[in-house]
Amino acid sequence: MTLGLAVIVACVGQKADSEPLQGPAPLGATVKSTTEEVLLDVVVRDKKGRAVTDLQPDDFQIFDNGQPVKIRSFRRIQGEEAVGTGGARAGLDPLRQIRLVTLIFHCFSNDARQLARSGALELLKGELPQNVYMAVMTIDYRIEVLQFFTNDRALLKAAINRATRGQSTDFSKDTEAVRAQLEQMLGPQASDAPSEQGRIDSQGARPESAERNANHADSANLAMAQMLLQMIQNEQSVAITEAGRLEIWALLDAVKEQYRLPGRKTVLYFTEGGFVIPRGMEKPFQDVLSIANRSNVSFYPVDTHGLTTWSANQSSIDTLKRAAQASQDQQANDGSQPVRPDEAQLFDTGVRSTRANAQSTLANLASSTGGVLIANTNDLRGPLHQLVEDIESYYEISYSPGLSSDDGSFHSITVKTNRENLRIQSRSGYFALPVALAGVALLHSYEVPLLQALSSSHPPQSFVFHAEGMHFRGQQNQPICDLVMDVPLSDLTFEKHGSDEFAGRLSYVALLKDANGRIVKRFENELPLTVPSDKLNALRASHFISTEHFNLAPGYYRLESAVLDGTGESNKISVRKSTLIMPPLSTSLGISSVIIIRAAKEAEGSADSSDPLLVSTKLISPVLSPVISKSSSPFISFYMVIYADPSVAASPRLTMEFSRNGELMGSGSPQLGPSDPSGRIQYVATVPLAQIEPGDIAVRFIVTQGSERAEEAVSFTLQ
Repeated sequence: MTLGLAVIVACVGQKADSEPLQGPAPLGATVKSTTEEVLLDVVVRDKKGRAVTDLQPDDFQIFDNGQPVKIRSFRRIQGEEAVGTGGARAGLDPLRQIRLVTLIFHCFSNDARQLARSGALELLKGELPQNVYMAVMTIDYRIEVLQFFTNDRALLKAAINRATRGQSTDFSKDTEAVRAQLEQMLGPQASDAPSEQGRIDSQGARPESAERNANHADSANLAMAQMLLQMIQNEQSVAITEAGRLEIWALLDAVKEQYRLPGRKTVLYFTEGGFVIPRGMEKPFQDVLSIANRSNVSFYPVDTHGLTTWSANQSSIDTLKRAAQASQDQQANDGSQPVRPDEAQLFDTGVRSTRANAQSTLANLASSTGGVLIANTNDLRGPLHQLVEDIESYYEISYSPGLSSDDGSFHSITVKTNRENLRIQSRSGYFALPVALAGVALLHSYEVPLLQALSSSHPPQSFVFHAEGMHFRGQQNQPICDLVMDVPLSDLTFEKHGSDEFAGRLSYVALLKDANGRIVKRFENELPLTVPSDKLNALRASHFISTEHFNLAPGYYRLESAVLDGTGESNKISVRKSTLIMPPLSTSLGISSVIIIRAAKEAEGSADSSDPLLVSTKLISPVLSPVISKSSSPFISFYMVIYADPSVAASPRLTMEFSRNGELMGSGSPQLGPSDPSGRIQYVATVPLAQIEPGDIAVRFIVTQGSERAEEAVSFTLQ
């Protein structure tokens, strides 16, 4: 039986009831990819610090994850020449063997700035080789570039002076003097006696105590001293934590683009005392190491505190003592005393004690990337002379790792020599990433498990999501693809965060491969989601929608996408693979992919006018593989673009055919509007669902113009 269906022509950009979920911009945690060949820059010195330049391939042993590997290529870089195994010398191409030196300054006190300035200017006393370029940057609240890469010594000297000559009012020494005075006033805290704060609290709990009355002034002084000391300790702890976050993100920004040029790169990082790694920043710090290793960047941190009489571990020891004393006081508290701040922060204080040696972070930064920590000296001439040697003279060694699986795991690298008493500098390892990604510049760290899942012979399916490529024509009739991802948030894990919030984390990767399996496009994002408790259910009922549009040559493609529920320990992953056919370039009659509309919202000012989903001032948000309830959705809306053939005088006509469970129900022929100057007809049709029985519904959109014909189809489930 044929059923007549009314088709309502809706105005373009029709407002929907709900808005799509929006996420933040992608984060910048990244690693470079390819494990086809591993390239190492190796610096070798003897026990007296002298460069060793006469080693041959047989003198080296290289271990990848503990397994010996065979050296594929070997040469020694010496100045502007490369020396082969037989002693043959060849000049380096300055365009292919560039050596970059990035000077980064993060010093506050005048003494530290002066030491940094004298050390940096020491580097400029000699002529810079033709292929060595330097840049000057500072860290303020972010990374600031004072001088781009150049070998003009006058420009570099001016930038160094700008970075280090500013005078600052430095009160840190005053604070340290007050802190030492307070600690001396409070005295040592024996392990078998309560702390001064504990004694103050104990006295305050017994107002009838004659001892308290007799020593009222002393107790008040002790209480004020303890209060001020606690304030200083808390402030310094917060300052260290915030400085750690600032420096990690700044260093990440400084190195993540250096993969773009070949050759050896060095970061000379002048910092006052270094930084600790705050809780939650372990992964970004590892990203700094990973990117540096993948981009052939070595860190040479310079602690501009200079020569000091105190131990770099003293801060860690003091913090741990405070945690231990707070623990003893807490155990001695029978419940009659209020809980003090140091007792309430007992766990955090204990954790901070393991991170409080800021100089050890610098040492890790150097040793993991093949550099050297320069610290505990007021004379930087010797260490910086060795740095110049490291830039100018090193061994370049490559090997094939022979991986059986590019599973994204970390592989450690160990370099040894047959000679004894030699010090070797080289990067600590790499991530085993797919060779197919050799042409892809950078990878975020969260992509590693997603890429591993995509390459698995049994891709995981932990939850449902959809990904689809849609074809359109551009204003010059070029093929345009819109990639759409639709992730229901009902299956995403949310954990309690604070007193009245829930937090989740969603990450995804989408790879578009051509018929030969080459990656032509890659999209990725990581979205932290935080929602108040009273809005959690509403968020779970919504979807995350992502759209990307780009030019894409005609042909056959495979779309491989993976989504990670990265909240807490869940780490659930789902993979989806589909095909996409981009029609050939044409000016004849055509029709785009048909979209079922989820929502339409006002486009932002930065919206791309070439986006085919932009209709007037509205941006269309699609829904993929929809399941629609008649009780909650009385209508369904479709969006498409019809491309008229300018050589045909007749206007295009549209016919919509509806089928249910494979049987034809009826059809409708709505009136099309005029085309725009480029020949496009952006069209939205809204269909009432009242007369359609539940089932699997398919709709064919047939466009004719003269003797030409084009068609597309879309389907949905009606409940």
